[in-house]
Amino acid sequence: MPKLTPISFLYLANQSIHLTMNGLIRMFNFAALIAVVFLTTACPGVQRSGQQDQLKKIQENNMNLPELKLRRYQGIEFMLSDFFRRDYDESYVLTDNAMTRLIDDIEVYFSVEIFTNDDAEVIQYSFDEELSPLDAVHDNYVLKREDSVFEPSVSIKKEVPKEVAFDGYIQVVHGANSSYSERSSYFIATLKVGIDYYVFQMIGKEENMGYLHDDFLEIIRSVQK
Repeated sequence: MPKLTPISFLYLANQSIHLTMNGLIRMFNFAALIAVVFLTTACPGVQRSGQQDQLKKIQENNMNLPELKLRRYQGIEFMLSDFFRRDYDESYVLTDNAMTRLIDDIEVYFSVEIFTNDDAEVIQYSFDEELSPLDAVHDNYVLKREDSVFEPSVSIKKEVPKEVAFDGYIQVVHGANSSYSERSSYFIATLKVGIDYYVFQMIGKEENMGYLHDDFLEIIRSVQK
């Protein structure tokens, strides 16, 4: 995983008779994921069996991550697939109190971290232009992520969907760890909850992340205080 450098205060199928275009895209991405899993599995046995079991459950759940469980972190709660297990690697976050999770079999990472109002004010001072605390926290995170990858590309910053209970932004960064490594996609969303700011990430191989975009949005929609 590419590492981020902290700043001053430490600082993101359905199957029917007639398939929709979205369904076709999700099926294509899922098929690509299956191919990658088989190509990257070192040997048959328990690891491959576990991967096949998880992929089968994803397929049976209309290409969505199944087994959602309520998770709590620093004053908020949200739904997250039970496929995610605790990850002790914190190289892909900015703060030292982040929640980090991993689906090891398909190499998908998830994190959420909190920035206080004081943190946000410090981050604001790092910009020449005047930004709101929410914009500053989000933009700084995206810039740090962009700086951490090789040949990055960044999507347009958008407001989170209206179904989300809190104000926020969502954006995607694509890039590789080096000129010879595979490209990854970094889904990043920042929410203002009360006086604090929460940055969510979901990270995985770029070729596989298309089918997980909806799952990331569902996590953001489920956030409650």
